[in-house]
Amino acid sequence: MIDEFYMNGMHWSIRWTNPADPILIDRTNVFTCAVTDPDTMAIYLSNQLKGEFLNRVLIHELGHCVMYSYNLISDIHRMCKRRYWIEMEEFCANLLADYGNQVFGLAYSILGDEAIHIVPYELERLVA
Repeated sequence: MIDEFYMNGMHWSIRWTNPADPILIDRTNVFTCAVTDPDTMAIYLSNQLKGEFLNRVLIHELGHCVMYSYNLISDIHRMCKRRYWIEMEEFCANLLADYGNQVFGLAYSILGDEAIHIVPYELERLVA
C-alpha cells in the first residue's frame, strides 16, 4: 500500500492515526474517521478503518484532494453561498465515493478497454 502520491503535481501523504487523535476533528468540530488537511497536504485516516467502509472513506478523502489540487474549492465557493461551502464540498466528495464505482464500471462495460482513456489511471488502481 502506498503512503504518498502526486495529484496535479502536488505531493500528498496518507497518515494512519489513532481514532482518538484530535487531527480527526473536522472543520465543524466533530470527531470523524478521516480528514484531508490541505495545510499539511495529508489525508489522515483512522487506523480502525477496514473493508468497504475504508474504500468509501478513502475515495471521499481523495475527492477533497482533487478539490484542493485542482483549485476547485474556489469554484465551489464562487457558485454557492458561504454558509453552504462545507456542505457542498462534502456533497462533491460523497458523489465520487458513492457513485464513482458505478460510473466508471459502466464506462468499462460500454467502452471496454477504451475506457482507460477516460478513467484516470490512479483512480482505476484505487477502485479495482
